[in-house]
Amino acid sequence: MCSPAQIAYPDLPGVQFTSLSASLVSNLTIQVPESTYVNHGAIYAEDVSFCNLTTTYTHTGKSDTVTISVYLPEKWNGRMQGVGGGGYSAGGVNFMLSNFTMLGAVAEGYSAVTTNAGHASLSPDDWILKSPGHVDLHLLEEFGSNSLNELSIIGKAITESYYGKPPKYSYWNGCSQGGRQGFKVAERYPTAFDGIVASAPAVDFAGLGVANHWPQVVMKALGQYPKNCEFVAITEAFIEYCDSNDGLLDGIVTDPDSCDFDPYSLVNKSIDCQDVDAGTVEISEAAVNVTIATWTGARKSDGSFLWWGLKKGGDLVDKVISLGVNTGLATTTCSGNGTCTGRTLDIVDAWIRLLIKKDATFDVTTVTIEDIQDLFQQSLDEYGPIFNVKPNLDTFREAGGKIISYHGLADAILPPESSTNFYDNVAAHDKQIHDYYRLFEAPGLAHCWAGSGGYYPAGLFEALVSWVETGVAPDSVLAETSVENGPVRQSILCPYPQKAHYNGTSSNATANDFYCSN
Repeated sequence: MCSPAQIAYPDLPGVQFTSLSASLVSNLTIQVPESTYVNHGAIYAEDVSFCNLTTTYTHTGKSDTVTISVYLPEKWNGRMQGVGGGGYSAGGVNFMLSNFTMLGAVAEGYSAVTTNAGHASLSPDDWILKSPGHVDLHLLEEFGSNSLNELSIIGKAITESYYGKPPKYSYWNGCSQGGRQGFKVAERYPTAFDGIVASAPAVDFAGLGVANHWPQVVMKALGQYPKNCEFVAITEAFIEYCDSNDGLLDGIVTDPDSCDFDPYSLVNKSIDCQDVDAGTVEISEAAVNVTIATWTGARKSDGSFLWWGLKKGGDLVDKVISLGVNTGLATTTCSGNGTCTGRTLDIVDAWIRLLIKKDATFDVTTVTIEDIQDLFQQSLDEYGPIFNVKPNLDTFREAGGKIISYHGLADAILPPESSTNFYDNVAAHDKQIHDYYRLFEAPGLAHCWAGSGGYYPAGLFEALVSWVETGVAPDSVLAETSVENGPVRQSILCPYPQKAHYNGTSSNATANDFYCSN
């Protein structure tokens, strides 16, 4: 059965298929850690067998090669799961997170499908520029949205060809870039999937690419680059000061915006600094100023809003690796003599070099605070139409689709307010929003990652499936802290704009100790 001869090429106008291969994977033991199977808990499954199918195609008049991978399980549950990417990857089994999610999906009986959108390399330097000064717009558009519709059509067709019937339900599963992909599908291809989980989504990717450089240009303007330990100490002081505001001492601040914390109270405080064996150092006023700038977000030359900042309590420096990239917007690098310089976020560095300057050799550290506004506007003008998601999901609603998203309040890459702002903009013209779209804010959670703290909603994907197939909307979802953070604690996440409130007395809280209200 698992033979290319048994599987017909899908019929897709404008596409020419160039290869199709298939091999049987038998009796595989699959072990996937929590949150690496996106929007799920950990998976352990034995004796999993599936047909590993790969097909490639090109577009008429183009020289591209798009690769789609489909895992077809021996014990099929009648459903298909599309799997998204992260960073500059559209997906594909070469991307670690997509690979884990594909394995988790097939272990649960889904036919699983993912695409590389025409660029096999995980490095944007290998595909964004056709030549110096010239961006490959075709590949960007494939990455931005086109490949996602193709994935849906091809994945369904191959699934039907293999099993003799189409999937009864199809789902999208992604976080970060995969989250943006999910919302873009809902906006542009509303019938592609019945249900979409699109977490920590980069719905304003064209803004993120420039505005996340803000802390670095602020340090450049100050002429001071504080040590990473100063930023860590400020974040830890905020959490310690605000932790009990929700009635529960658990190292997690449930509502960061409601806590009145003065970081200037820490200036000149002595801390033990592990940065290049610095010993004891004092927290500088510059560190506080940069911290506040990171919390506030990028501003125009007149001081008005340009981009959201991180929530207080999120890591300001590269303390946790998420999705294989550095995460700290204010990260510095210090030499043995104590001299420090800035370190640009990988995603920002590539965006400004390749997409804005169109010059792979451009030195992003030369960008000044005065440059940001113009670069930001250029980014929106050139790439907003390709990547950003318009806050209108009317056709998705009319098609009967359902979409769920979470955003960690300690996300160190994507400001949580990008998600709440998007939700508010959709809700502004659609009073039915709660009937098909629910957003959950996750206190203490980093970017797409359970990591060492925060409340992770491992059952989010299952909540979507239940909503689509039984009509039962999730009024709350269970969330738990990671075992890496000591004793596991439970809470609930509430559909925005509601928040979870603690009504218990035990420090070992369970989900029953929380309720949702505005």
